[in-house]
Amino acid sequence: MARRPRHDRPGSWHHVMNRGVAKRPLFEDLTDARFFLARLADQVRRGRIEVHAYCLMTTHFHLLVRSPVGALSEVMRLVQNEHSRHFNRRRKRDGTLVRGRFSSKPVRSLVYRRTLVRYIDANPVRAKLVPTSFEYLLGSASAYQRPSGPPWLSREWVEEEVRRITGNSNYSGPAYQAVFSELAETEATAVVRARLKTTAVQDPLDDLVGAAPPWIRAWLQRKARLADGCDVGLPICGRRSLETELRNDEQRHGPWMVRLGTQWREGFHLARIGLLRDLCGLSWNAIAVSCGQSVSQVRRAFREHRAQLEISGDYSSRVARVAKASIDRCFEFPLTDSRAAALAKASRVA
Repeated sequence: MARRPRHDRPGSWHHVMNRGVAKRPLFEDLTDARFFLARLADQVRRGRIEVHAYCLMTTHFHLLVRSPVGALSEVMRLVQNEHSRHFNRRRKRDGTLVRGRFSSKPVRSLVYRRTLVRYIDANPVRAKLVPTSFEYLLGSASAYQRPSGPPWLSREWVEEEVRRITGNSNYSGPAYQAVFSELAETEATAVVRARLKTTAVQDPLDDLVGAAPPWIRAWLQRKARLADGCDVGLPICGRRSLETELRNDEQRHGPWMVRLGTQWREGFHLARIGLLRDLCGLSWNAIAVSCGQSVSQVRRAFREHRAQLEISGDYSSRVARVAKASIDRCFEFPLTDSRAAALAKASRVA
C-alpha cells in the first residue's frame, strides 16, 4: 500500500513523534539523548528545521517543529538513521531501533499549537518521572525556565506568546509556567491523542475557541450542509467536556424536547449524538456504545440532528450554546481562576 503523503510545505508546523521498535528504549542514557539532540541541532543549523518544543522519553520522543523549506521527511530520516547507527555501535547490536516511519501531524491552529506545547511538556509528569515538567532535563520546559537555552531551540514564538498573554514586555520562567501550564490527564490531552489517530487536516479550532454561539451555530449549519456524516474531521473537544455541558444546560434551562413530524423526541439525545460526532470526532461504533444503541439508530438520530439544525432556530441555538461551553471548558477559555491568578502573578514578577 502506498504511503500517505505528508502535508509538509515551507513554513508548515508539525507534531512529530516516534517510538522504539517493540516498545524498546530509544534513549538508554544521557549519551543517547544528547546525540539525538545534537543531530537535530545540526539540521537546525542547516536551516532545514526549527524545534520549538521537545521531550525525549526512554521509549519515544515528541517534537513541535516548523519546517522552513518543506524538508521534514529528509530531516527526520537522517536524524533517526544517525541515532540508530550510533545507538547500535555503542552496544554492538544491529537491526531496527525505531518502530518505523516517524509520525507527523500538521498543526494548523494557534490554539492547538499552544496545547501541544503543554502536552509535550507533560509527558514526564504523566509517566511519574518528575513532579513538574520544569524539572525534566530532556524536555524544552526546563530550557524555557532560563533566560536562554540551547542555541538550536527556537524560542521566539513561545516567548512572544508568553509576553502577549501575560501583557508584559519581559519574558520569565514563571510566566512560561503560567501560560503553558502542563496538561495532565485532561480533556485537551484526549483531543491530542484522538488527533494523532486521524488523517483529517482541516482545523477550525482557532475560529471556535471563544467564539460567540451564533458563530458556532453557523459553523454547525455549514457542516451539516456540506458533509454527509462520513468524514468526522479533527476532534475539537473532549467527550467529558461535552457530557458535562449537556447536563449543565439541561439543569439550567429545563427539559429539551424536539418535534419531529407528529412525534416528540428528546433534544438532549439528538444533540449528544450530533456533537459527539461533529465536535468529538467519535466513530459510529463508539457513539453507539456510549448511547447504548445500534449503529443504525445512531446514524438515524444524527440525520435528525442535522435536519433540526437547519429548520429549528431554538434547537440550533441551544446546540450552539452547549458546543461553545464544551469547547471553552476543554481548552480553558475563559481562564480558570487558578490559571488567571498564576498569569497575574507572573505578570507582576516579570
